[in-house]
Amino acid sequence: MRFTAIHDSQGNVAALVVSPPDSPPAQLQTQPGQRMTEVEAPEVTIDLAGPRLNEDLSDLMQTHQVEVQTEQGTLKRKPG
Repeated sequence: MRFTAIHDSQGNVAALVVSPPDSPPAQLQTQPGQRMTEVEAPEVTIDLAGPRLNEDLSDLMQTHQVEVQTEQGTLKRKPG
């Protein structure tokens, strides 16, 4: 699954958008101190047409953070 995340320098996610693999990445507006990163998370499954899409994305934002080691980031579960 491919996501576009807005996050701070510690990886805390402020906004998260999911996109099908064959679509162009979403373009979101950042605030000062934030950056936008395209994130691959093949282990995460979300039903894009499901009624819980917003709740599932909100849960991911609360339990995961962005880790950027290259041009592309990954979603990692927050410690603890």
